[in-house]
Amino acid sequence: MVGVGLRFVVRRPSSMFAQTSRGTSRTRSTWGLSVDTCSAWGYQSGMTVEALRPVPASGTPPRQKRKPPSGAATNDLVLSAYVGTNDLVFPHVISLYVPVGATVADVTYGKGVFWRRVPKGVYNLVTSDLASGVDCRRLPHADCSMDCVVFDPPYMHTPGGTAHVGHQNFEAYYKNNVSQSEKKYHDAVLDLYFGAAREAWRVLREGGFYIVKCQDEVCANRQRLSHVEIINELGRYGFIIEDLFVVLRNGKPGVSCILRQAHARKNNSYFLVFLKPKGKRRWMGLEPMDRLTVHDKPAPTAPIKEQEPVLDLFR
Repeated sequence: MVGVGLRFVVRRPSSMFAQTSRGTSRTRSTWGLSVDTCSAWGYQSGMTVEALRPVPASGTPPRQKRKPPSGAATNDLVLSAYVGTNDLVFPHVISLYVPVGATVADVTYGKGVFWRRVPKGVYNLVTSDLASGVDCRRLPHADCSMDCVVFDPPYMHTPGGTAHVGHQNFEAYYKNNVSQSEKKYHDAVLDLYFGAAREAWRVLREGGFYIVKCQDEVCANRQRLSHVEIINELGRYGFIIEDLFVVLRNGKPGVSCILRQAHARKNNSYFLVFLKPKGKRRWMGLEPMDRLTVHDKPAPTAPIKEQEPVLDLFR
């Protein structure tokens, strides 16, 4: 063990030190020792303590061992952007935020495309959609009964013809389905998102997650950043945005007819993850044992089948 002694460094007072009524210069060092104290230890009056610290006999201060960080190095991580389809990306999203065994309501389930690569039985999945007679804005679930709600509506209006064939016609499915809105086009789509979010807030437990699929669009030659509008509005309801995942489509999109291009063609969409907060607690992540193990191959219990076009909206 290295021997440690005490070293005093003293200096005489300069003109900056104030004089007391007795004519003795008093000052305090960073250790709170006065000149009188030093005199009691055998030092001359008028000398001050500049520093008092333990110093090893060798003359170098002791170094404390740094605690090694816990955990392990890895690049096996959930990423914020993927090239692929919804069924490839969705398992990564839910594995990061929803523990296995949780109760999940997919309120736009349809053919269950999101769940193709999620093994059956991992979650307590409660499904509904318009085809089953359940509107996402009027769910039959009790208050605070769900750990997670998944929502994937038609996220743009279809002006007609063959435009947006891959994204089902909003008007065809929601105009006559208790739309609760007199707005049109993109604003009507936003109303659907907002109404569904209010209902999701009701059925979610505190600490639960709301997973939303959306895509930006250009409507009436005006740029509409849907993911920004949704994040801002849901923040007013009390939701906290925890994550944003970008899904970049395979292949190169095209159009049937063009005179000139005014805006960039959208070839990406988003998964937004919202938290219904529980007090002031911040999300700290799941324990590894509670997370879904994600495989890039379809689950054997959920074979891929061709979808009927009329129900493609509920993927």
